[in-house]
Amino acid sequence: QPLLSSQSFSTSTKVPRPYEEEPLWRRPFNYSVQHGIDPEKLSRLQRYRYYQRLAPPMTMFVPDHIIPPEFFTVVPMERGQKQGSLVTIFSLWNTMLGTSLLCMPAAMLNAGVILGSLVVLAVGLVTCYTAVLTVQITMDIQLLDTFRNSPLEFVDVIEYYMPSPAAPIALSAGAASFLGALMVFWILLSNFTYGTGIALSNMVAGTFHFHNLSHSGAVCDAYNAPLHNGNATEWGLWSNNTVPIYLIFILFPLCCLKSATILSKFNSLGVVCIAMALMFVITKASLWGFNITLTDTESIHYVAPAVVDFNKLTGTLTLSFFIHNAVVALVRNNRNPKNNKRDVTIAFVMVALTYGLVGLLFILTFPLAKSCISNVTSQLLFDNISLNDMMVFVAKFFQIFQLITVYPTVNFVLRSQLFLGVFKDPFCSYKHVIVFNILTILICVLISIFYPKVNTVIRYVGSVAGLAYVFFFPCFVYLLHCYKNNTLTWYSALGHSVLILLGLLNLASQPIHLSKYFH
Repeated sequence: QPLLSSQSFSTSTKVPRPYEEEPLWRRPFNYSVQHGIDPEKLSRLQRYRYYQRLAPPMTMFVPDHIIPPEFFTVVPMERGQKQGSLVTIFSLWNTMLGTSLLCMPAAMLNAGVILGSLVVLAVGLVTCYTAVLTVQITMDIQLLDTFRNSPLEFVDVIEYYMPSPAAPIALSAGAASFLGALMVFWILLSNFTYGTGIALSNMVAGTFHFHNLSHSGAVCDAYNAPLHNGNATEWGLWSNNTVPIYLIFILFPLCCLKSATILSKFNSLGVVCIAMALMFVITKASLWGFNITLTDTESIHYVAPAVVDFNKLTGTLTLSFFIHNAVVALVRNNRNPKNNKRDVTIAFVMVALTYGLVGLLFILTFPLAKSCISNVTSQLLFDNISLNDMMVFVAKFFQIFQLITVYPTVNFVLRSQLFLGVFKDPFCSYKHVIVFNILTILICVLISIFYPKVNTVIRYVGSVAGLAYVFFFPCFVYLLHCYKNNTLTWYSALGHSVLILLGLLNLASQPIHLSKYFH
């Protein structure tokens, strides 16, 4: 009713009922319909509500404990299930350990057996530090999480501290890492499926004699020839060039699913596959014994202590230790958040030890020429074992099943991120999904046919994505965070600037063969 309306001045004989509410526009600021409440308590509640609306960027918060209990209502809610430090550590360990484990011997040979071990420790130390920075900065501004409908991620921290182009760049770097993972998965699936098919064919033909293998199954190349020699047989009914195409009929329908919930339930197989790979290497090493020399350059077992092409290993390790776009989500449900930085550090130590164990043990014990390890086209340690080896057959079978479930899951995450960034909808329509899947699968198939080198794909993708998410954003955002809190020092700025420079050098050095310039 308008204030100057004639009806406002009319008289009425109507007797108001007890506690009858006045019109909304007549209520004072501290008005409350809860009769019988102390006016001082009402005033305290109103101040609480007012100050809460000021933040952010204001930080004038009234602690909850001074609010009278009658203003609180107990609402039953389902909270995220908390987990202990042990579960958090193994989740980080299982997430980081992936396909890089199978190409670690070939990658470490690029740096030499001694220098390679030091590079694994050095890169693990740097990536661990930047991952801890990611967790620390996010925890420091976790206060912003109370004003969001979704949990705070590191990309939100980037958006908070840096101008608008920074967040899309970070999302692009994360998308590049996911696309690189999809390419590696398709190469591995093609390789394992092709090898398993040959082994099954040998079983049917009666030539699968795994108990009579020389050198306990060690071979220089499981396929006895380079995968791409220009022969017409490479496009036979069952070949390295046709198997990647066959996989389209299995994976394309799975990638078109609207949700990957069913497939994600099989991701626990990753622990089984990692355990099988470790058991495989340890078992073969115990059968082979040590076969290495660091001095006799004429011996087939000679391994150089150090090689100047260590930049290839740093690129591989950057993606091998890459977890920076997911580390905040993995530690979010930790029962004791104070232990987050400690748990992340322990996980990185375990990953570095696992990589070093697999890489060193395979190099030190391989009974044939060490050049066979790095000369295999796929750069996978499984291809240095005969196709008739039962352990390899079982390991590849489990790897195939796991990758068939992992590939659509990672594809779903990549699709959701890109669609949310571009269309503001994680699904849009089946038309968009089909076009997206055609593009990603086409890229993966072409890479699998014409460039199936796992280690090389990993190091290029790792150096590109790592520059953004491992080196630049954690260090630069940390410097901005310190500057805003007046805790920035010159030596901190210098040290973190050096880390960013190392990321740039890591990317720039990947196409360069340093051995051509240094001896």
